[in-house]
Amino acid sequence: MKLFSNSNKNSEYYKIFVAVFLAIVSSILVYFLIDNINTVIGFISKIISILMPVIIGIVFAFFFNPIVSKLERLFNKKIEIKKKNKLGRILGILCTYVIFIFLIILFLKFLVPNLLNSITIMINNFPSYLDSFSNYVRDICEKYNITPTFLEEYVSDINSIIKKIIVPNIDIIINNLAAGISGVINWIINFVISIIISIYLIYDKENYSNGINKLLNAYCSKKVYNKIIKTAKELYRVLGGFMVAKLLDSLIIGIITFIILVIFKFPYSLLIAFVIGVTNIIPFFGPFIGAIPVTIVLLMIDPTKALEFVIIIFLIQQFDGNILGPKLIGDKIGMKSFWVLFSIILFGGLFGVLGMIFAVPIFACIYEAIADDINNKLKKKNKVITRKEKRTA
Repeated sequence: MKLFSNSNKNSEYYKIFVAVFLAIVSSILVYFLIDNINTVIGFISKIISILMPVIIGIVFAFFFNPIVSKLERLFNKKIEIKKKNKLGRILGILCTYVIFIFLIILFLKFLVPNLLNSITIMINNFPSYLDSFSNYVRDICEKYNITPTFLEEYVSDINSIIKKIIVPNIDIIINNLAAGISGVINWIINFVISIIISIYLIYDKENYSNGINKLLNAYCSKKVYNKIIKTAKELYRVLGGFMVAKLLDSLIIGIITFIILVIFKFPYSLLIAFVIGVTNIIPFFGPFIGAIPVTIVLLMIDPTKALEFVIIIFLIQQFDGNILGPKLIGDKIGMKSFWVLFSIILFGGLFGVLGMIFAVPIFACIYEAIADDINNKLKKKNKVITRKEKRTA
């Protein structure tokens, strides 16, 4: 006699047995994972490193799909291509990726050598910058009859570090820096694979989308399926729109900064503009993260230039915050300033710089999902209260 035949599989005992069995198995699995947490983390890290080309390919497809879609519609309209043969999409993919690869080559050929050259010159000249800064402080102290004993100690310590460690090993430092950049070349294979994967994803996006829909429909209830689809669409809209707009905003800010610094004859204009442009990607804290170290270096080179730089960055950030940012980004987030700051602090603490960059759009989607869920529950509650009031009346 079978303990659980087809006739009693719906019985209460069967349901209790399944629930207890699953609870025991889950407890064993959780205990095993906690007991072997280092092995599990190492295994997950290995899987992520193996699948990194796929992950990067998905990211590329995520960012390039809107551009390809716009170009596809343009080509289909201009030369009256039928949608079935996907020629418009092929042309859109070709144009997008050719421009992208061209920009990377341009960056590696012109910008990287100039940045390395600026860093080399700055490190070589650092002792003289420190001396000129200490002389400047001494002059001020002498003017106001202050004895700068602390300055002598710190300057001698820093000078000894620079002369004994940094200056003799400058070639090694630069070579290591160059090796680090050339190490990126080792990513070329993964990069090419990622490009190919992203092209496949964009070219056959309808098939992949239908496959994901079938998978979700098969394993999720209709309510869960609708929530997942709605969240995914919102994430795509907010994350894609925000990140593309933010990257464009940072590029424009970097170019504007470089032009102004060249006009005012700042040293290391390209390096400073690059730092400001890259750090500007981080919302809220980005301008400060980029401006503070640059100001400290300029303070050692020329305190007057440091003051000018602070004023210039302040004006540029006012332009970015009040004119350029709202024009490009618009109301893609729809969150209060407090939640923006909260998300950056939280995600930055958990995931570092990458967390700070992606904090705002991801938290905006979480915020929107929670707000929708609260509103739906309140509507249901109000309907129930209304029905009860009608019955009592």
